[in-house]
Amino acid sequence: MKKLSRIASLLFIVLSSACRPDPVSEIIAGMSLRDKVAQLIVAHHYDPIIDSLVAQDHIGGVIVMVSTRAEVDTLLPKLQSLSKIPLFTCIDAEWGASMRMKQDYPAYPRAMAIGRSADPESFSREVGRQTGLELKALGIAANLAPAADVNTNPDNPVIGSRSFGDSPEKVYRLAASYADGLHAGGVLACAKHFPGHGDTSVDSHKALPVLLHDRARLDSVELYPFRRLIEEGKVEMVMTGHLSVPALDPTGTPASISRPINDFLRDTLGFAGVIVTDGMNMRGVTSLFGGSDIPGSVEALKAGADLILAPVSCRGIIDAFTAVVESGGYPEGELDKKVYRVLKLKQKSGLIQN
Repeated sequence: MKKLSRIASLLFIVLSSACRPDPVSEIIAGMSLRDKVAQLIVAHHYDPIIDSLVAQDHIGGVIVMVSTRAEVDTLLPKLQSLSKIPLFTCIDAEWGASMRMKQDYPAYPRAMAIGRSADPESFSREVGRQTGLELKALGIAANLAPAADVNTNPDNPVIGSRSFGDSPEKVYRLAASYADGLHAGGVLACAKHFPGHGDTSVDSHKALPVLLHDRARLDSVELYPFRRLIEEGKVEMVMTGHLSVPALDPTGTPASISRPINDFLRDTLGFAGVIVTDGMNMRGVTSLFGGSDIPGSVEALKAGADLILAPVSCRGIIDAFTAVVESGGYPEGELDKKVYRVLKLKQKSGLIQN
């Protein structure tokens, strides 16, 4: 009798859980089409109309750039109070909050210095943990780190010391340790710059790098850390880079706006989390569209990105992609999937209650 009672109790719990409404689905059901698109925008904290973008346009997130602790302590709570749906807050702080905050924080070693330490995995985990604690206290939900780029090019002008080294296995292990540390500190992690920015001689902030390696080389070097991080479930986000990789997309389209490369990340590597672009104000992609960040951002969303990072023309992007969906150029059901992933990310960070 006791056994039957226990089974009945477990069955009740399972059925009750199955019938419990999903708060994320409920939120999406109450959103307008334009509000859904706006959830895919992560604006600069210093955007001159940031208050309006949050309160009126209902953007999904904000990225903190160079600032002070006092400014962030005031700004983020204010923006959260203005937001219809809790804001996703993030920062690019690879070597700690001091990378963006002007004072008050210690400077931790960069990834390459960590990789050369006596006990790099433990050191990487501790730097990640300390960074996570700093960011959590600031009200920041995610660090756009670690870099999973394998730095095989000594003349690389943009990665260099930001990489854990030139060994794919080492980069994977230290990136995984860093992500574990971030999680222990209470924030989410993001692997970047997919599919690998380590063997480039061009800075994607200024122009479009081209990675000419064949698929076999990519599998063994550039893609290896990303594949392992995804297999082990170490990161909630993957950032696509503004770099051309013809072996994955013969058209030479930058990864950030390439459908084949985004599909490869989803379907071949099995990544189910949030895909975020690198900053959409970077010339690696804007140079292809006459300097505007609107067409590139629309192409990124059509290609598979879930979040558009640091655009300048936030309203223009929202209006443009809303028009694309309204005209049938992109399925609203696919848009809903993006929004669902973004809101689930917020739920995992504690911004949306279960």
